Amino acid sequence: MRIPKRYGTSKKQDCPFCGRPAVTVNSQKIPVCINHKSDRLDLKCVCGEYLDVRNGKFGAYFHCMNCGNINFNKGLEMNSGGSGYKVQSKNKTTHTESKPVRDSNEKKTENNKRKEVTITSDDIGVTY
Repeated sequence: MRIPKRYGTSKKQDCPFCGRPAVTVNSQKIPVCINHKSDRLDLKCVCGEYLDVRNGKFGAYFHCMNCGNINFNKGLEMNSGGSGYKVQSKNKTTHTESKPVRDSNEKKTENNKRKEVTITSDDIGVTY
C-alpha cells in the first residue's frame, strides 16, 4: 500500500543545536534556527578525524578523510553521545541562560512574604 506525500511534510529539518525548526542556513550551509545563525559545528568522526561539512543535492552531509561520506543525522548522533558538539560562536556569547545571583537577604524576604493559605468549604465567601 502506497501512502502519498503531502505538501510540506517531505523535507522538515530541525536545528542541530536546539531542535527547533530550521528556517535559515549558517556560514557552513547547515539549516539552523535564527538564534544559531552565527554558530558553527566542529565535529569528529569515530576514527578521530574532523568531519568536513558539505552541501549536496539532498542537503548537508559530512565527509571524513578515512571513512568517506556520512549522513548528517548520523554524524550528529555520533558526536552527541558523551562529548557533545563543539560550537564556535562569532559573537563570543553562549546560549545558556544564566540566572541572576541573589543575595541571601533577598531569599529571606521572599520566604517571609509567602504565606500558605488553606481554604475549606466554610471559607467560600471570605476574601483575603
